[in-house]
Amino acid sequence: MVKKKWTYMLLGITCLIGPIVAQANFTPQLDGTGNWIKNQKNWQFNSAVSDEFNQAGNWQTPDTNKWNRYHPTGWLGNNSFTYNGNLAYTHNGNLVLEARNGANVGDKHSTGIASSKASFKYGYFEVKAKAANNNIASSFWFFNRNANNGHQFEIDVYEHFPYQGWNSHKKMKSNIHYFIWSQETGNVDQIPNYESPVDMPNNGVVTDWHVYGVLRDESSIRFYVDGVNARTIWKSQVAPEHWPGDKSMPVILDILVYDWQQGANEPSQNYSFYYVDYFRVWN
Repeated sequence: MVKKKWTYMLLGITCLIGPIVAQANFTPQLDGTGNWIKNQKNWQFNSAVSDEFNQAGNWQTPDTNKWNRYHPTGWLGNNSFTYNGNLAYTHNGNLVLEARNGANVGDKHSTGIASSKASFKYGYFEVKAKAANNNIASSFWFFNRNANNGHQFEIDVYEHFPYQGWNSHKKMKSNIHYFIWSQETGNVDQIPNYESPVDMPNNGVVTDWHVYGVLRDESSIRFYVDGVNARTIWKSQVAPEHWPGDKSMPVILDILVYDWQQGANEPSQNYSFYYVDYFRVWN
């Protein structure tokens, strides 16, 4: 097997891996000059937590030094799906997250998940991904729960439902949340609705390959698609106690079905596949 070899060129740092040289051009023009990270933050590429998913062989378990195949809280799913760790695997240089008709009684679907063992606060985080071509959520998000009081913070870089009427296959849906959870009420969102689907650059569709990034710093959460700043949420716009940007959170890559989806909104295929080519971090 021939492995990829990436040349990372950021902040004057070059890191070579493997026997074949390939130029990776993945840093967005964050301020129009390409020097924003270097001059303002001095963030550097973090190979210890990044992953190219280039494991030898196919249908392999993702790197167990970097990933778990379950939700960070132990959440198993809802009335429409159950997480199944076996449905997250590496294949042909990608992380594959699969969804299929449910294997458990009462479940409509079983789905794959990979959650990072590391937690992250400030930095720039990027994936190259292709959402499932189905009405099912292909997601890249950060999540934090305080087990003592049930308070939860969430940053959704994207949740792609390609064929929902309120979020077409030509829109990217990002969001932030601050939930309070209890056994009696479940999750109750405490902040105004920050959901704001934005058009994909160049009339693109979410079921094609795209590079998605999020920049988290002390003042903002900035979302990028193919190097273009698609949306920014400023800390000054949000009540301090509701702001998720200052929380340390693991990353979650998953494919799932929400229990409020009904009828025609349910996935129409027996098998769905969400592909992630890499996960890269600068911090």
